[in-house]
Amino acid sequence: MSDRLIHLLCATALAVPLMGLSPAHAVKPFFPRNPPETVEPAKPVKRKTMGPASHLPIALQEARKRLLAGKRVSYGELQALADAKDGIGAFKLAERIQTQGDPKLATDALHYFAIAAYEDRGYAVRHMMAILNNGSLELRPSHLESAEAALRRQARKGNEQAVEGLIRLYSEGRLFGDKRDELEALLASGAGKKNGDTAFKLAVLLLSDRDRTPEETERATRFLAIAEENGSIGMKAAAGNLLAQLQTKPTETTAEVQQ
Repeated sequence: MSDRLIHLLCATALAVPLMGLSPAHAVKPFFPRNPPETVEPAKPVKRKTMGPASHLPIALQEARKRLLAGKRVSYGELQALADAKDGIGAFKLAERIQTQGDPKLATDALHYFAIAAYEDRGYAVRHMMAILNNGSLELRPSHLESAEAALRRQARKGNEQAVEGLIRLYSEGRLFGDKRDELEALLASGAGKKNGDTAFKLAVLLLSDRDRTPEETERATRFLAIAEENGSIGMKAAAGNLLAQLQTKPTETTAEVQQ
């Protein structure tokens, strides 16, 4: 074999092992020129929970959007919205109940109007009072309780109709029972424009009774003090005169009031 052929075979034998080395066996540099970037896992996107309907399931949110857009919403969807304490849904359901024209359903309409009012839909108070002032309707005790709670909430917010409605109903004692303390607190709050005048009328009503008790005379005195503080100009003067009479000549006050 010639020297040239032997030299060629040796060179080939040395090259084969080097070509068979995989990249994994290659020597890695101590300081890589381009170090691999560390990729942080993506954080889950949190859904925003803002808005009056954010507590509702997605299906009810969609129904509420249709309702606000004036599109068709089924009775069942309105019922679900109302039961989820959505004020708009409750109001619309109460209106739909009233369109049936059945007096037996008035108590249900009151219930849903009350939900609407409690959920800051003050315009529902007028509809509530229309039902509460109708003495021919049968209203469930539980619905009356929710109605009173809604009216009180609206009264604290300064809703004139709620204040005047509560004063009238508390004065009558027909639906909500004996609420004398609540009545005086409402009248003294000055939240309603007619509080002072109403207090004066109640005082006169008590003083006109010859058989009134000392406790009723004290109540009349408190009503007159409220009228003197919150009443119109004429009522303030009249209340002041009656208070003076009660303090100086309590036995003659009844006769003077009746004249």
